[in-house]
Amino acid sequence: MRTLIQGGWVVGFNGTSHELVPNGCVVFEGDTVLHVGKTFEGTVDRTIDARGKLVAPGFVNCHLHAAVNAGHTVFIDDSKTDYFASNFIGYVAPRRGAKPPRTIADATIGGTYGMWAALRCGATTIMDVGTMPGGPDAFTKLVGELGVRAYLGPGFRSAEYAFEGSRVMWDWNEAQGKAGLERAIEYAKQYDGAYDGRVRAVIYPGQMDTCTLDLLRDARRAADELNVPIQLHAAMNQREFHKILEQHGKTPIELLHAIGFLKPKTGLGHCVFHNGHSWCHYPFGDDLGRLADAGVTVVHAPYKYAKMGVTLESFDGYRQRGINVAIGTDTYPQDIIHEIRWAALMSRVADGKFTNGKARDVYDAATLGGAKHLGRDDIGRLAKGAKADIIVVNLLQVHYGGVHDPIKALVELGSGRDVETIFVDGAALVENGRAVKLDEAALLKAVQEESEKLWHAVPEWHWTGKTVDEIVPPSYPIRG
Repeated sequence: MRTLIQGGWVVGFNGTSHELVPNGCVVFEGDTVLHVGKTFEGTVDRTIDARGKLVAPGFVNCHLHAAVNAGHTVFIDDSKTDYFASNFIGYVAPRRGAKPPRTIADATIGGTYGMWAALRCGATTIMDVGTMPGGPDAFTKLVGELGVRAYLGPGFRSAEYAFEGSRVMWDWNEAQGKAGLERAIEYAKQYDGAYDGRVRAVIYPGQMDTCTLDLLRDARRAADELNVPIQLHAAMNQREFHKILEQHGKTPIELLHAIGFLKPKTGLGHCVFHNGHSWCHYPFGDDLGRLADAGVTVVHAPYKYAKMGVTLESFDGYRQRGINVAIGTDTYPQDIIHEIRWAALMSRVADGKFTNGKARDVYDAATLGGAKHLGRDDIGRLAKGAKADIIVVNLLQVHYGGVHDPIKALVELGSGRDVETIFVDGAALVENGRAVKLDEAALLKAVQEESEKLWHAVPEWHWTGKTVDEIVPPSYPIRG
């Protein structure tokens, strides 16, 4: 079927950058864009009226963990203030001997909600960072049937975090890491290109401080041989920065450079704490220069860090050094429009400049930057021959007011709730605000029930043994 979307602000691609086409049109047939421009003279089977709306490429969300959002309740756990920006450990690591919290969760609910929440906010390409609730086979089937475009692969590591009392410990098992990498390689061989090419493989070693150098070298070699992207959580918190510096005499980025890990199609999740960051006070070397020279992508999740009182220094600074920056949502909300606004604002805060954080730059990061990380020139843009991954955003709402520049309006005023139509590979997954394949009300009911179960189970695994309300008290007293 040949479909014409006409009358809106169209975000076209001129071969180098995005450009705006007012009252433009996009035509696609099957999974491919046929035409982007002012008018189209050919015949079509269906026409969508987008007057006053934004017609844009789907976003590329390069970093999230598919799960229900219940665990994030204890993310800002002020019963333990010495995390040093590693608060994520507080909701993924159990006390020693207890089951990890994610094993308590219903995989189908978490997997569906995690991926759908990101898609619903306009991300047509989504990278689950090694979470894969329910296991690789079940999760891949779930994702394939949802209809999203996804980069997937089982995570692996040489060590697991565990609490001994209030201390975070690293439980090392090198054989576990090697076996995990072998599973990831087999997954890539089996599933890369599955579901008509919508599912692609990626290699995901865990966090830099949970992987041996041998495991990182082997993962790098595997990604090269398989010709798939690789992503690693690195330079993500102070604890890791100083641990690596103490053990190896190098910053995390410097060490990755030394072992040959840094290459194109390599993503570093977060990558906040380089040697020049104000929290590090380590004026030796040039970590950002190493990243730029290697062609690495930094996958930025600004909202998560803002919640901890931390910011990348800075989004503009990285880009000015020639580093490719992509955007990931990581924690909830999985709203990439919300995320790019935080990227813009926190860059201004970091540099003390209101002229930083341009709308075009954060928008580029969430589209072209993500595509570059994946080595793709057919997503993150609307041009002839590109994939028909298209979103329509309703700008005809009171909170937008008058719209002079739709990209600035989206970044400054929009949210994922404004995305009313979503096509992936030319198939409609959301039309006029309604999910095509999914009962959202039933999903939300299941998420609430699942969350209640997970909150009730917090004392079983949390290092304090306390209830969730004791760890993170309600904003106001709850009347019985």
